[in-house]
Amino acid sequence: MGVCSRLVIHDIPVAEGRIARLRLFGELDRDTVQDLCDRVVDVVVGGGRSSVVLDVSSITWCDNASLFTLLGIHSALQCTGGGLTLVSVGSPVGRALDRTGLHRRLSVDSRGHSRPLRPGPPRPGAFPIPGLPADEDGTSPVGGGDAVP
Repeated sequence: MGVCSRLVIHDIPVAEGRIARLRLFGELDRDTVQDLCDRVVDVVVGGGRSSVVLDVSSITWCDNASLFTLLGIHSALQCTGGGLTLVSVGSPVGRALDRTGLHRRLSVDSRGHSRPLRPGPPRPGAFPIPGLPADEDGTSPVGGGDAVP
């Protein structure tokens, strides 16, 4: 777990593979985003991961600068064959994505994995994440398909 004065980062355990999952709590802004950058470097370099899934459902504030930093993280991870995906996008992050237009450049799954997804083709604009651990029912929580009703 990483801690900054206004941002808390929890690791979400996943099976061995190339994917790291982190859940963020609090404020994501130009003053706290460095803690996130440091944590991503830790899980990528120290954990041998090349893709990161960020659960941003508990973010209470998100500014434009932090989203452009996330775009930089995404670009860096793409150079390693991976990427960055935002899941469970709530209002603060969603508004910032709309304001900046970065929803067109970042991989965003606003449904997160609160409900399992049926396998299916990737959604337009979704960044495929090879090796993403499946939910208990064998479906992938990110990258394609439709929510099970």
